Amino acid sequence: MSELLAGTAQPLETVASMGVSPFRASWRRFSRNKLAVGSMIILTLITLLCLAGPLFYPFDPEDADFDNIAAPIDLFSLHPFGTDEFGRDLLARVLTGGQVSLAVGFVGALAAVFIGVVYGATAGYIGGRLDNFLMRTVDVLYGIPYFFLVVLINLLVGRTIMGLFVSIVVVLWLTPAVIARGQALSLRHREFVDAARAGGMTEWQIIRQHIVPNSLNVVIVYSSLLVLEVIITESFLSFLGLGIQPPASSWGSLIDTGARAIETDLRLLLLPGGFLAATLFCLNFIADGLRDAFDPNER
Repeated sequence: MSELLAGTAQPLETVASMGVSPFRASWRRFSRNKLAVGSMIILTLITLLCLAGPLFYPFDPEDADFDNIAAPIDLFSLHPFGTDEFGRDLLARVLTGGQVSLAVGFVGALAAVFIGVVYGATAGYIGGRLDNFLMRTVDVLYGIPYFFLVVLINLLVGRTIMGLFVSIVVVLWLTPAVIARGQALSLRHREFVDAARAGGMTEWQIIRQHIVPNSLNVVIVYSSLLVLEVIITESFLSFLGLGIQPPASSWGSLIDTGARAIETDLRLLLLPGGFLAATLFCLNFIADGLRDAFDPNER
């Protein structure tokens, strides 16, 4: 992936001097990718359904309807997708579980990218001993087994949504840091950076106003991949019992419940699994569209 992303950054000043906004040109190319645009629309609908659906849906995910325990799918009934063995509405549980999975995915990816970009851009631009120290720290964290960190953080923070969020961000900021460092190394001796330095800007001002913004195109592409990775990681950890704990739920924990009841009630697995699969496919197609949009060979 690093080879795919390498070399995609062009200074914003260079592109702007050609009279074309780089992000506008990239968006124009992205909008011509019908599969990516369609995936973005579907993902937006899924997100809105998960966020707004429970507000208008008449059932709470933890409410038990003892008159309709294990009700089958009936689109014209009170529970269109049925209930589980406790009489809880399946659609309500999947929508609220989606709120957790999507929130952890998008916010976790945003936090990991922000930390990684600032960290990597600082290391790459300053260089020297600071760069060596910061990147050796990244190497050490890369060498620690992921699940060891997850279990350790869960013990320290607790098996809560915040604990899961911290567990994911602590590891996933490393790759954005390496990417941002590479971009900073390629940009720090460019003419527009030398001009800013000669104009009296401080090192931190140059990092904030020039190095970080000119790394955004690479970061945007990777961020779309990172959201997908965070959602998969959250679902996998919840499936293993290391993530969301009852009574809270996510798609991963619901899939875990459905997997245990696969022989008796396949709906418990298919409904959250279908939402998760649709979301992951959409994110994958959007990532492909962003990668092509920011490809310098298309400019």
